[in-house]
Amino acid sequence: MKKKTKDFFERVLLEIFVDKYNCIICDKELRDKSRYGLCPECLKEMTFVKDRICKKCGRLQLNEADYCLTCQNHLRYFDFARSCVVYDDKAKEIARGLKFGHRKYFAKYVSNFLIDRYEECFKDVNADFIIPVPLMKKRQEERGYNQAEAISKKLAEHYDLEIRTDIIAKIKQNSEQAKLSGKEREENVQGVYQVTKPQDVVDKRILIVDDVMTTGSTLSELAKILIKAKAKNVYALTFASTRYKITGESLEDDKVEL
Repeated sequence: MKKKTKDFFERVLLEIFVDKYNCIICDKELRDKSRYGLCPECLKEMTFVKDRICKKCGRLQLNEADYCLTCQNHLRYFDFARSCVVYDDKAKEIARGLKFGHRKYFAKYVSNFLIDRYEECFKDVNADFIIPVPLMKKRQEERGYNQAEAISKKLAEHYDLEIRTDIIAKIKQNSEQAKLSGKEREENVQGVYQVTKPQDVVDKRILIVDDVMTTGSTLSELAKILIKAKAKNVYALTFASTRYKITGESLEDDKVEL
């Protein structure tokens, strides 16, 4: 009971004493207002995903090929996915603080990354609504919020999009995706999600939002069940994505530490 009380007050303090004057990563005092909540030094260490990306999953590539080997050799159900930054050290600190550190206020800054990337990649898509990647009810209660939903709010307001959290439910608790290989991730998400209101997705253009994309297995599985429910198009936007580093055609070696 004491631990729960301590956790509660810690969350309250983090919501009240936020980061108006300090970098959200290094805590250095900010001289000027920062759109991303970062000092110039930390911002320079963020790798924005722009050129040399896979046209399907949007991950940063190591060569000039249009599509990564994963997308060449495995069916992807989303039309295309894009991310804002590479999941390197600084992006990892932001994502982990938001997901595991009770730093919900990070979401407003992550949303600014998403807003800018949406303008670059999705302005002609005309999405009908956003679906944040859902959590199990128990996991969301433990965390206090769904980070995917939290980072979607400002994005939705900026582009006048509706957020729908009632269309897809996570119906089965799967194993943690972290440390699983790409192939294991692909198998781990099968049958985990369910479309609860199929009538609401017919002929709709849907944008799925999440914090981090590793292999894209979760996004593809969500797109799969939405397409099966007769959605017209499914796209995905994430804050960060891992670098593409597979040396062969198999997903087995594509392991990522979250």
